[in-house]
Amino acid sequence: MNVAEPASSRWFAPPRRGVRPEIQALRAVAVMMVVLYHLWPNRLPGGYAGVDVFFVISGYLITAHLLREVERTGGVALASFWARRARRLLPASLLVVVVSAIATLLFVPRTFWSDFFRHMGGAIFYVENWLLAGDAVDYLAAESNASPVQHYWSLSAEEQFYLIWPLLIVAALWIARRSGAQRRAIAWVLATVTLGSLVMSIVMTSVLPSAAYFITPTRAWEFGIGGLLALVPAAASPTLRATAAWVGAAGIVATAFLYDGQTPFPGWHALLPVLATAAVIWAGTTSARGSLAHLARLRPVQYLGDISYSLYLWHWPPIVVLPYVLGRDMTFWELCGVLALTIVLADLTKRFVEDPVRSAGVLTSRAPRVSLYVAAAAMVVALVVPAGGWATARAESEAAAVEVERFDPTGQCVGADALLDPSCEGAAPVAADDLVPAVSALKEDTADAYECYTQTPEDGELRTCSYGSTEPDATRVALVGDSHAATLIPALKPHLVERGWRLDTYVARGCTWTAGLAESDCAEYRDGLIAALPDYDIVLTTTSRSAGAETEDAPSARAAAWGAAIDAGVEVVAITDNPRVLDDMVDCVAEHPDAAAAGTSCVMPRERAVEPADPILAAAEREPRAGVVRMNDAYCRDDGCPMVAGGVVVYRDAHHLTVTYARSVADVLLQRIDAALAAEG
Repeated sequence: MNVAEPASSRWFAPPRRGVRPEIQALRAVAVMMVVLYHLWPNRLPGGYAGVDVFFVISGYLITAHLLREVERTGGVALASFWARRARRLLPASLLVVVVSAIATLLFVPRTFWSDFFRHMGGAIFYVENWLLAGDAVDYLAAESNASPVQHYWSLSAEEQFYLIWPLLIVAALWIARRSGAQRRAIAWVLATVTLGSLVMSIVMTSVLPSAAYFITPTRAWEFGIGGLLALVPAAASPTLRATAAWVGAAGIVATAFLYDGQTPFPGWHALLPVLATAAVIWAGTTSARGSLAHLARLRPVQYLGDISYSLYLWHWPPIVVLPYVLGRDMTFWELCGVLALTIVLADLTKRFVEDPVRSAGVLTSRAPRVSLYVAAAAMVVALVVPAGGWATARAESEAAAVEVERFDPTGQCVGADALLDPSCEGAAPVAADDLVPAVSALKEDTADAYECYTQTPEDGELRTCSYGSTEPDATRVALVGDSHAATLIPALKPHLVERGWRLDTYVARGCTWTAGLAESDCAEYRDGLIAALPDYDIVLTTTSRSAGAETEDAPSARAAAWGAAIDAGVEVVAITDNPRVLDDMVDCVAEHPDAAAAGTSCVMPRERAVEPADPILAAAEREPRAGVVRMNDAYCRDDGCPMVAGGVVVYRDAHHLTVTYARSVADVLLQRIDAALAAEG
């Protein structure tokens, strides 16, 4: 006769040795915060802070484990510790990278292979966070598409923590041999590192937030808070502990809904989710009335906590790859399907990969170095597909670069001429295979535009390069602006000697030519620029249009800078910026090259492309003595702004021209500059 199972055992997970239900619940909350944020970012704008919850948990558990080992043996067996970590983490993570690499080969356009496979290599060797930080401060890489393994940045930071943290405890034990107080020495060492990291995080988040988000030194304090918590006794009344748990849970929920992509992070804002998580861990489980214990022990909550690692690994690749398979963004129900698929994959990975490898007798019964050797070999094997894909992409890119150098962009109905010459209307489209630059090399079509580009003008360095005529009586011309001005350098260079121009470039990231602004992150650079320009005969300037980026004072400040140069006898010619297209327009060309070449697809409505106000025109209204060159007709037809014109791909991302297309614009640009100079004269 079967006896009905008690309700409590049906709904609540039974106690398990070595498993703290509140920590499993935190893992469940953390992973669902991240997953839901990535699936529906507008619904849970601060869900990215789930990563911070994981960091605190890891810091606490690893430190508590190491402290128990110290108390039991008097030291730390580093090889054994790292071997256990390798068996626990590498099998699932390498599996997901390999599957992502195969999916990239099958479904992702070759345009993105180089970046994607490079990041897969970073994920395999747990340096993805540093690659992303480098891309964030590298202007050419900052706008790259997210790779299927971008979420491995947090795993990379965690692995680096696992590498360094035990060494800090070993160092503390060495100090303790002299002081005789092991626990106090460990506390001082960990507290010093944690405080230093927090200070660095706050400072760097304010000055270089894009890099601060990813790098380990600005995140180490989050692990450190968890680690210090392991040194704090949890002796307190059940009521106080229950209250702390509720306050901590409220803090985590508040972070998920009140923070968003504009919140400076990590910095001091990360204190809320970090301390909230620490409060829940400190509270532990308690039977006090009104505690969180019953919620934490719910079977679905514990289940999600159990599969949280694999769930985190699997959730992101489908979000990146499936739109390439479908040829469009996913619908709400398709995203729900991704969530269900991710849970299934996570469950299977936990059952058949994570648990079996972690407890495999062939590894656990041998010396730790065996596990480490096997882990190293597995990493090398996992690298085979990404390395092969990356090598293929680089070879194609280099071959395409050779074709670009041979290509003449000035032919009839080629490039910009296809838009400017009415007789080109109805001309036969170029075949997709003959597009220039080749779709596979689109991102790299920058030539030498950025060889003299100032990435960090806030440092104050006024960097310049000279091109063209070296004759003593050459007309001295300065090109001033941002990355959009830099793109014009390869277009102007072939014409400089014949025009008798010596061109000096002053191109910098996010620091445009203005005067009189009350606040500026690059005031020293601008002061040096303003001092240098009166020595020139002509100044050519342009700057990118960007919705919401211009302050109310910027047009007047830009006009004031122009006016000061004009008063000093310089002829100023301002060139209007190229239109902007949607972020997925490059994807459109990569996925539909034939339709893009024919002009039947990948065309941005003109009204939207020119929607952000052009800063050049706003300044010209205030300083009419400057010449203005209007260029929209070189990028757009009446019905829209195409991604391909005359067989040439116009944009390499949402707003940067390909250098090949910029070269096709050069003749008409110079003609209009001459007309503007003649009008000024």
